[in-house]
Amino acid sequence: MASFYILTFLLCIIVYVWYYVRKALSYWSDRNIPVLKAKFPLGSLGEVGKKHFGNVIGETYLKLKGKGLLAGFYMLLSPVVVPLDLDFIKDILIKDFQYFADRKIFYNEKDDPLSAHLVAIRGEKWRRFRQQLTPTFTSGKMKMMFPLVIGQAKNLQKFIERHISESAMEFKNVCIRFTADVIGISAFGLECRALLDEDSEILKIGKHFFSFNTFMKQVKFFFTIVCEDWARKLGLRFNHPELEEFFMRVIKETVKQREAGIIDRNDFMKHLLEIKNSPKEDGVLSNLTFNELAAQAFIIFFAGFETSSTTMEFTLSNLALHPEIQERARQEVRDVMKKYNGELTYEAVQELIYLRQCIDETLRIFCPAVALFRQCVENYKVPNTDLIIEKGTQVLVPVMGILMDPDIYPNPHVFDPDRFTSENINSRHPMAYLPFGDGPRNCIGKRFALIQVTVGLAYILNHFKFTMNSKTKLPLEIDPTDIPIRVKGGAWFNVVKLE
Repeated sequence: MASFYILTFLLCIIVYVWYYVRKALSYWSDRNIPVLKAKFPLGSLGEVGKKHFGNVIGETYLKLKGKGLLAGFYMLLSPVVVPLDLDFIKDILIKDFQYFADRKIFYNEKDDPLSAHLVAIRGEKWRRFRQQLTPTFTSGKMKMMFPLVIGQAKNLQKFIERHISESAMEFKNVCIRFTADVIGISAFGLECRALLDEDSEILKIGKHFFSFNTFMKQVKFFFTIVCEDWARKLGLRFNHPELEEFFMRVIKETVKQREAGIIDRNDFMKHLLEIKNSPKEDGVLSNLTFNELAAQAFIIFFAGFETSSTTMEFTLSNLALHPEIQERARQEVRDVMKKYNGELTYEAVQELIYLRQCIDETLRIFCPAVALFRQCVENYKVPNTDLIIEKGTQVLVPVMGILMDPDIYPNPHVFDPDRFTSENINSRHPMAYLPFGDGPRNCIGKRFALIQVTVGLAYILNHFKFTMNSKTKLPLEIDPTDIPIRVKGGAWFNVVKLE
């Protein structure tokens, strides 16, 4: 008899779980919203690992676009909105931003204080930080920091010259060293010396932070998105204690030196300290705590560290594969520098129009921001429909899918910088190009990111010619086993110094 009750109990559990899963995975079909086939337990993520996360979301857009304003998607068992219409995307990012003001990116301020940065935080705290930090990235501030970028670009040139005798150079490593040095000196006056020291501590820390190519790290990543409350209760954190200890130590030393007047530099840290110590309009000191300051410096560093180096690597790869485009970009650099007495000034960078088109086209084909994460903060009625997007529902804007849409960009796999002439840009929908997002929650560091990438590429083009080495796997592919986008197998170049 006891075994009968046990079997009955187990059967009831199985039936309940079956019913719960079936109900969860019919959320979108019950609302007559198009959705690709999803399976337990991963939902729509079943192909992740075989395909990059961004490609999986992009395929939902490419296969279902034209069937309505939005498609359904499942992050494990949680329903997610994938907008299919560019006007609707504009509503989400700009017109109706108040309904989608938050990002569903996990942070744990208590156990992992560095995770509570501008990219992740929400609500009124985000609004305050955004308002305070926006003046840090004005063109005037960029111009003040420009000499710091030039100094590291000269070190980049010397680094390549020292290693040019090697049979092949893996440029992800080179680009990471350059961006680490640029962000280090620009963010908080830290001499990372990544281009000089093979064992630079910041390189080891940075590589650990951006390594998601293990099964457990990817499970943790998706679990924190789907089960955010549980992740906080369990005290989960993204940042390794070693990384936190290193970063907090560096920030404390820097703040101490700055406030004692030992060092004064026109960098991000100076502006963060001005925010921390400046009075508000009512005379009350800003309540930017040390942990909050450290978290903002942290994201400034690591956001630029990875995405900028990736953009440089993929742009160099495209230029190596298209020597005629490389030569055109090089000639532009030399012509512009000639106008400025052989120097690359802040004003000269603004005139590198074709090189910027090469960068823009690279960001279209290989975009580090594969999707834009938003969260519905209040029930929202989708325009011209009866559908309500419920509070708490996540929205994934399929950036990678849009950028590879042949109806927007004919022959999307072809590298063609002329897609980004001013005439062609103006002919497209403003939401057709979103590598930096749009609206109030766009990438605050866009201007600085483009400056450091443009300067680094200009110095390389002016002094070196590069072709693709046979060690590079062609055609270029994104590694499907990682969350940040990377060249599968690495990008290897043959480099020749120019007179």
